[in-house]
Amino acid sequence: MDRNRLLLPLLLLLCCLPAGAQQAVVVADAVTREPVARASLYVRENGQFHSALTDEQGRCTIDFDFRRLTVSHLNYEHRVVRALADTLLLTPRYWQKPEVVVRSTEPAWIRPLLKRIVREKGDRYFKRPDTLAYRYTTQRIGRRSYYRYDAEGLLRARTAKSAYAVSQTKGTIVALDTTHLTDMANMRRMLYEDFVTLLDGDFIRSHRFGENPEYKGNSPHEVELLFRSKRHADDRGRLVVDTARCLVLAASRKVGTASNRRMHMSPILLGWARMLTGYKVLAWNTDYRVSYADMDGVMRPAEVYYKFYMETHENSSDPDEERYHAQTGGGFANMEATLRLAPTSTQPAADFLTLPGSWYLRLSSENERQQEIALAHMPADFCIFEE
Repeated sequence: MDRNRLLLPLLLLLCCLPAGAQQAVVVADAVTREPVARASLYVRENGQFHSALTDEQGRCTIDFDFRRLTVSHLNYEHRVVRALADTLLLTPRYWQKPEVVVRSTEPAWIRPLLKRIVREKGDRYFKRPDTLAYRYTTQRIGRRSYYRYDAEGLLRARTAKSAYAVSQTKGTIVALDTTHLTDMANMRRMLYEDFVTLLDGDFIRSHRFGENPEYKGNSPHEVELLFRSKRHADDRGRLVVDTARCLVLAASRKVGTASNRRMHMSPILLGWARMLTGYKVLAWNTDYRVSYADMDGVMRPAEVYYKFYMETHENSSDPDEERYHAQTGGGFANMEATLRLAPTSTQPAADFLTLPGSWYLRLSSENERQQEIALAHMPADFCIFEE
């Protein structure tokens, strides 16, 4: 038999095989066994960076080779694996409380208490513009990109009518190259979209509340309240309140696409963007938690954890906007950040930069654009992300 006739089918088969093996994997919580959405699995080996992102069911496909694969999520300890199993388990950084159903009937005392907190929060949380020490870390992982920014400095805390401002004393960027800029976007979101800041009459009216009877606080006056949006199932969370002092001590909140779009985007601007460029928000998820501390008589956010995922689509591009994003660092869909604030005796410097409010889709003034550019060009040391 002709040997070439035997080899030909084999060669055709080899040509049709994929260049790299693919393996499906599920990332799950090691305690609850619940899937972990938006976990990043990434590697840099032989000068190449690859990553994958889990979906809402914790699933993803690894289509690249690796020797050591890092699995990362803000709420979990990092894990490094040398081989893939069908399921990868992550250890929570803190106890993951199970979801609790908020009943349609709620205790009568909750709403009056929350309304009083809203009335008095200006004096308790935004009393004066103190100077605090901050430590900030943000991380962004894309399909072919990695970025981490660590910064320390001084934060001039806002009053109810003033803006935040920062004076950086140390900044380090870890990335695949030295073209990246400093990114304060998540710090602004954590500060301006702080739970107490957004707590108002509309929030109280649009949510249902219930008490968690199993919560054990540090005093008999501490109560954990559960809340869920009346209109959207994708807005839910918890808050710990001191009923004697009328204070919010801690809060956590998970918000999905429908609620984020309603809260943070103007329907008019969104409509114009959709008409002009085909812009659509396909997915928008945030996971946020904060604890407050008394800092010289004023309640301030002491520790904040924030995870942000956004997926958009548009049919056209604007050269001016592309140049502006190049000047300000652009952005990635999958981001995680932490912020820690503490009192300080350090004397504030004169070179504070204003932190503009957070935004997602808006028309910017020239002054705001210059503020964005200045924040993106703060001095920082560069470290190349190695294997």
